[in-house]
Amino acid sequence: MNFLNVFKSLSIPFIFIAIIFNLNPKLSELRASNKLVPANEKDLDLYRSMGITYLCSTSDKGTDADFEKSLVVATNLFSTVMQQKHGGIIKEGKKKQQKIEARSLQNNIIFQLVGGALSYCPNNVPEVMEKEFRNQVKKIQESNKK
Repeated sequence: MNFLNVFKSLSIPFIFIAIIFNLNPKLSELRASNKLVPANEKDLDLYRSMGITYLCSTSDKGTDADFEKSLVVATNLFSTVMQQKHGGIIKEGKKKQQKIEARSLQNNIIFQLVGGALSYCPNNVPEVMEKEFRNQVKKIQESNKK
């Protein structure tokens, strides 16, 4: 038996299986269910925790990666998941779902990750970033008083 005959005899079952899978209505339902679902509080907590863990572990003293580089990577990962899986849409509690623009989303993520890092690995956060974070918190608190 030559190579061409072996190839033909092996390829026929694979073609048959491919046809069956394409005709299977359950599989097409799975493909069609790629709707974007808003990120809920549980999703956001998970992504935030993962980002903070990454940030703290990679910016630890004694590793080559510095805090700012780790912050960029963690922010981009969090933002990418939010855009691709949720379309940038958030639904927190009983609030109406809202779409967050990419720039605002990234700024919000940076703020949350730096705040989390200050809680879990404060020695890794550069003083300049800590001061900027504290200033932003003050501004937010002042605007909430009005």
